[in-house]
Amino acid sequence: MEEAIYDGAGNLFRMIDGRGSGISPSAFEGELARRLCLLPGGSKADGIILLSGAEAPGCDFSMHYFNNDGTGGMMCGNGGRCAIAFARDRGFAPSSPDGMYRFTSAGGFYCGSILEDGPVDKVVRLKMAEVYAACRIEENGKTYGNGWYLDVGCPHYVTFLDSEDEVEKLDIETAALPWRYSPLFPEGANVNFASLGPRSSGQILIRTFERGVEAETLSCGTGIVATSIAAALNAGLSGKLHFDVHARGGNLSVDFFMPSDRKDGEPAAKDIFLTGPTHRH
Repeated sequence: MEEAIYDGAGNLFRMIDGRGSGISPSAFEGELARRLCLLPGGSKADGIILLSGAEAPGCDFSMHYFNNDGTGGMMCGNGGRCAIAFARDRGFAPSSPDGMYRFTSAGGFYCGSILEDGPVDKVVRLKMAEVYAACRIEENGKTYGNGWYLDVGCPHYVTFLDSEDEVEKLDIETAALPWRYSPLFPEGANVNFASLGPRSSGQILIRTFERGVEAETLSCGTGIVATSIAAALNAGLSGKLHFDVHARGGNLSVDFFMPSDRKDGEPAAKDIFLTGPTHRH
């Protein structure tokens, strides 16, 4: 099995090409994932990404993500972008004539393309699954300020602070832990703190405390998507939307369509694309 280290806007992953190896993805859960996340020099990856053979018609591969605490079974946005870059660097081309890589992860279907294809650095655009679960956080009839819950392949809590300065100076672990383990989220949640630029600017500053890493990460792709959608819901926006998001590890963008008259059973957001840099170490 070939492997490499990649990061997606600061989100660090150990990538493993397990196609044809016959190894079950479940073998990586637990202790093996925790051990593989320990990198040479004493650093630690945010997670492990295993590429295996396609598990659905029309797909090029399957992606399996494991946090550095050994847990799996969720989608990772920056990991998906790195999986596409890794696939290209491993020399296998997409089977689709439109040039987009297609793969499954955590029960969802994803696709993406490489916008800039350098030998080490790439810009990758990933289409995410439609988002259905998106609502304000309420308990006993009380709404918690600007708090939102969204499921974008994994659960996220998003709250908006008053200024960029407040986000930057936040003691994120102290602020995040009550939400990370809140009984409102039986499976736990990733916790995002963000501030918005002027209404017309479409700019967001974000910091994320990730479930499974149990710490702040430099970037979180699904958190960036969740926060962008929450920002649109918070402002009552609809139509085709674009947000530029600034994380500690780099800058990404999110494009999506927000229906103006969402009905029960319809997605809160669709045609969702996450775009940003990847780097092979």
